[in-house]
Amino acid sequence: MGLGQSLPNKLIHELPNSSKEALLKKIAYLETTNKRLIQEHQSKDNHIANLERKLHKIGDAAEQRDWLLDELTKKITMIGEIRTDLLKRERLSAIGELSSRLAHDMRNPLSIILNTIDLIKMKHQDSLNPDVKNLFLMVDRATSRMAFQLDEVLNFVRSAPLEFEKKSLRDIITSSLYRIVIPDDIKIIKPTIDAEIDCDPRKLEAIFSNLVMNGIQAMNNQGTLTIRIFDDEQHVTIEVEDEGPGIPEKLTKKIFDPLFTTKSRGTGLGLATVKNMVEQHSGHVHFRQNPTVFSITLPRIQHKQTVSIP
Repeated sequence: MGLGQSLPNKLIHELPNSSKEALLKKIAYLETTNKRLIQEHQSKDNHIANLERKLHKIGDAAEQRDWLLDELTKKITMIGEIRTDLLKRERLSAIGELSSRLAHDMRNPLSIILNTIDLIKMKHQDSLNPDVKNLFLMVDRATSRMAFQLDEVLNFVRSAPLEFEKKSLRDIITSSLYRIVIPDDIKIIKPTIDAEIDCDPRKLEAIFSNLVMNGIQAMNNQGTLTIRIFDDEQHVTIEVEDEGPGIPEKLTKKIFDPLFTTKSRGTGLGLATVKNMVEQHSGHVHFRQNPTVFSITLPRIQHKQTVSIP
C-alpha cells in the first residue's frame, strides 16, 4: 500500500487543491525515493555478497597454495633424506667390504700373538718377575682389545644366517665375560635367575660382550656393572646397568647408528652390531639413563630356524 493510500482519504480531501496537489507530489516523490533506496541497498548487498564469495575463493586458493608449498617442502626434505641415506649406505657398504678384508687379515696374526703370550705365561709363570708380568698383562689387554674391535667389525659386516639352539642365558652371559679382559676394579653382578631360550649363542655372546665392554669403558674401568634377567611366559628381558655418567641427551638418538661413538678409541660399530643381532632374533633393544641401562627383550621361542639380515 502506497503512502498516499495509507493516509486517511478524508484528510486529503479536506485540504485545499493547491496543498493537496503538493502533498500528493511529495508522497509520490517519497515512494519513488524509497523504491530507489531499496534497489540500491539490494544492489549493494549483492555486490558485498559477490565480494565475499570472491574473497572466500581467494582464501581457499591461498590455503591450497600454502598446503601445496608445505607438501612440496616435505617431499623435498624426504628426497634429501633418502639421498643422504643412500649415500650413507653406499659408503657403509664400501667401508664394510674393506673393513672385512682388513679385519680378517689382521685376525690371524693377532691370534698367534695372543696364543704365544698365553704359552709364555704358562711355561714361565713362576720365573717371571713382577715387572715382566705387568708387561705381559699390558700386552694381553692391548691385544685382547684389538681382537674385540676386530670381532666388532666382522660381526657387523657378516650376514650369515643364525643357528638356533635352546640355551641357558646365564651360561651365555658367563661365556661372554670370558671374551673380554675385566679390570681389577670392576665388579660384575651376574643375574640371580636363569632362562632358556631359542637363540644363536655365538651372536648373544657378542651382544653381551659389547654391552659389558661399553659399561666398563663408561665407568673408566672402575665401578659395579649389574646384569639382570626378567622372565615371563613368552619373552625374556636382559638388562645391563653401569654406574657411568651416561650419554648427553642430544646424542642418545644416534647411539645405535653405525660409526657413531663418543669414545676416543673404538670402531663405532658395537651398538649398531648389537641392534642388528637383536633384531635378527626378532627382539628389541632399548636404552635409558639415570642410571645407564641397556635393555634387550627376546622371544623365548623362535618361529623361524634361520634368520639372516642382508
